[in-house]
Amino acid sequence: MAPLLKIENLTAGYGKLAVLHGISLDIREGEMLSLIGPNGAGKTSLTRAIMRQCAVMSGRITFAGQNITAMPTHRVAALGIGYVPQMRNVFRSLTVQENLEMSASLLPHAGQAAAIAEAYARFPRLTERRRQHASALSGGERQMLAISSALMAKPRLLILDEPVSGLSPGMTDEVAKGIAEINRSGVTVLWVVEENPQQIIGLSDTVAVMATGTIRLQQPAAEMLRAENFRELFLGV
Repeated sequence: MAPLLKIENLTAGYGKLAVLHGISLDIREGEMLSLIGPNGAGKTSLTRAIMRQCAVMSGRITFAGQNITAMPTHRVAALGIGYVPQMRNVFRSLTVQENLEMSASLLPHAGQAAAIAEAYARFPRLTERRRQHASALSGGERQMLAISSALMAKPRLLILDEPVSGLSPGMTDEVAKGIAEINRSGVTVLWVVEENPQQIIGLSDTVAVMATGTIRLQQPAAEMLRAENFRELFLGV
């Protein structure tokens, strides 16, 4: 079966500065792939390259059989890729309900209420906060809201950039559980991991390790967890 997302020999960066060098990566339909590596490895830049938020200098990105290498961001999203950046991922001046309504407004009117109800069912904590402004939410609650907003468009692939970084252990568990359930529902997930790598890899099917703008290896998550040099792989030392 052809990969849902296929990246081939990708070089990308900012201005004339390349920060990704010859990246090749496959993500299969329905899997969860954890992208790990030390700070500065290029993980976030890779997600931005997929979404056309940094310059692609060479290489090819294919999604569901279509070449998206030169597509603008809005067309990439329309094909079925949802993206949740780590920061600035909700409208802080709006309430939880208003954020969800804005995201749902792109759906046919008849399905908007059901989509919002599904978001509250997925993350019940948001129900308690529905009339609070996003600026008043905790970090974990904002991530729940951002993920729920991204899912309104029914993406086939959901890209998450460090969704549990800086969260308390309890909130990390709650957000991670929600993401795992999203994946089990059939949504393919690319999860950029900065903290709690063993916990997240334990939920994943596949792991890719980045260092200095390259993919060092891609292998099944179970094999990665058994690796004696796991710490070295994650820290890039």
